Amino acid sequence: MKIAIAAIIVSAAAILMFAVVLSYRYPLGYEREIKASCLEFGVDENLVRGVIRTESGYNPKAVSGAGAVGLMQLMPQTAAWTASKLGDEELAQRLDDPAANIRLGVAHLKYLLGKFSEKDALAAYNAGEGNVARWIAEGREEYGFEETRNYVKRVLKAKKIYEKWR
Repeated sequence: MKIAIAAIIVSAAAILMFAVVLSYRYPLGYEREIKASCLEFGVDENLVRGVIRTESGYNPKAVSGAGAVGLMQLMPQTAAWTASKLGDEELAQRLDDPAANIRLGVAHLKYLLGKFSEKDALAAYNAGEGNVARWIAEGREEYGFEETRNYVKRVLKAKKIYEKWR
């Protein structure tokens, strides 16, 4: 009887530790903003969670060396173009606001998903739609940048984990 109780306690502790590690490596946050934007644009919530995790690690103050800003790491030019398509140019001035950043990022991702497969849309989100269109036209079997190949793998892995554990 004592052995069975000890086994249950050890199992429960292992599950709890796994959950803690998982929540650290695959955080959640900004759920209201993600749900609202994904509902508005018809984009998979777990895909967006994977993009945010891969792009910024859920850090709303993240800024890349190239100048990408916020949770979804939007370049200011991309944000301005997307905001103009939404008819809300002012939105692009608030990239440090999580709600604005997520809305613009999801809108841009939806645009790319309308042009490409999910995998190619992610590559375009990372490397630019022109590069992806060229790689497809050239008949390449893989993306031209190693960073983009790794990025797509990381986002799709995160999406899968969010689907299982969310």
